[in-house]
Amino acid sequence: MVPRLPGHKRLIGHLVLVVAVAGLWAALARLPLWHTDLWGHLSYGRWMIEHGGETPTTEPFLTHSGDRPLVDTARWSQLIAFRLMRAGGVEALQLLYATLVVGCALLTVSPVLVSRHRQRIPAAICGASVFLAVGWQQLLIIRPQLAGLACFAGLLALMHDPRPSIRRVIIVGIVMGFWANLHGSFVIGWLLLGSHVVGRAADRFRRTGRRTAWKNDRVFVHRLGQAAVGLLVPLVATPYGPSLPLSIWQIGQHPNLANIIEWQPLQWHQAQARAMLASIVLVVSVAMSSRRRVRCSNWLMLVALGVAALSCSRMINWWAPVAGLVVALQAASIRTKRPAAPTLDPSERRTVLLAGLVVAGAAMSSTPAVRGLLAERETLQARRPMVSASTPVEVTGWLASHPPDGTVLASYEWSDFLLWQGPSRIRLLVTSHAHLVPTEVWTDYFEVIGVAPDWRQRLRRYDIRTVVLDRHRQAKLLATLATDPGWQQDYSDELAEVWSRKP
Repeated sequence: MVPRLPGHKRLIGHLVLVVAVAGLWAALARLPLWHTDLWGHLSYGRWMIEHGGETPTTEPFLTHSGDRPLVDTARWSQLIAFRLMRAGGVEALQLLYATLVVGCALLTVSPVLVSRHRQRIPAAICGASVFLAVGWQQLLIIRPQLAGLACFAGLLALMHDPRPSIRRVIIVGIVMGFWANLHGSFVIGWLLLGSHVVGRAADRFRRTGRRTAWKNDRVFVHRLGQAAVGLLVPLVATPYGPSLPLSIWQIGQHPNLANIIEWQPLQWHQAQARAMLASIVLVVSVAMSSRRRVRCSNWLMLVALGVAALSCSRMINWWAPVAGLVVALQAASIRTKRPAAPTLDPSERRTVLLAGLVVAGAAMSSTPAVRGLLAERETLQARRPMVSASTPVEVTGWLASHPPDGTVLASYEWSDFLLWQGPSRIRLLVTSHAHLVPTEVWTDYFEVIGVAPDWRQRLRRYDIRTVVLDRHRQAKLLATLATDPGWQQDYSDELAEVWSRKP
């Protein structure tokens, strides 16, 4: 018979979890929106709405992008984000961001939370903490990648249950179909599905010692079915058809991405690299201490994504949930021979539900973004303090009232915000979507920013009459412009300066 603790003591863990989830959500909902590619994605969403939901076939914003076909791998995310902002403003995006991050954390450890391990709640909190600590640099920004991460975390949780079921095969297809339209990272889902096929065969061999043990294994056949459905659905679920994976691979190989830090190899000086190393030590420690074995599929994912992160730091985004799940699973089984935790009786469940509603209500009512939804305002205008201190709100407002002539060279990190909130017909040299910029143009941008000897000629080549620069990051070019008789300063604030070519 399962021993039962006094009722109030058995509720402590559940109440701690409720408070932790609500506290995390409230803290995340207070974070300002970042100033980078979010605004470019919103601009694409606005463009699609203005054109009757049509997906752009060529780049609609860049002057020098040419007529090369555009593969928009995040079109659903862009449409959803724009419609949400139009309905609820920046505050709605803040709440969406907090909900997605908390949802990803909960999905990551949900296989442990739904189990009956006595240590499931502290183990789940530990696993979620690993996920958040390792992936934090990638989680800072709300963008389509976060929608992809939610799909990955959901698929990771779904695949943890090996029991054959037609329903789970169908759900795999649904998740992969949504993922393929939300973000191009759905190919990581293929890796996950493949690892479960290979991992199941390896687990059977490890358990039986027979290399052919997988042949008569119902779970292995089920894994094959899930993998087949997950592979085929993305190939037919988007307008791009079977060519989509090749287009995604070509985007990842684009030479312009070498200048963007998240596409560069993981470096030891980065906080996420040190967090990853610490989590590797933790994974190995709990794996050795736990009474249960780590599945081969999880080892395969940790190794494959870990190696990928060494060459491209943004891949740590997908490694973090796997590490968090493994830590939670193993921590729940460390040195425990006690029976499974008893289920809560109806009155205890009502107590937890009531506490959850009270805590959730307190978290929501104390969050500025929730209160902001009730205020009358222009929903499509970003304003402080809802956006980061590095967002060029003031200079963008000035440009909107003083539309520049010719092509504008702006700091590429700011260009997306200028597209969103600047002059309606602004012509930008580059944006943060580097793979859409011709390589020659991208190279010239960095040569000008670095004050190459021929920087004047490069500006004339593109008819650049206005530059919008970060006073801190592009101080060298600003100092050069200040001594050049052909340029004049039109605007300056603590963050930005605008210079134009003299008539």
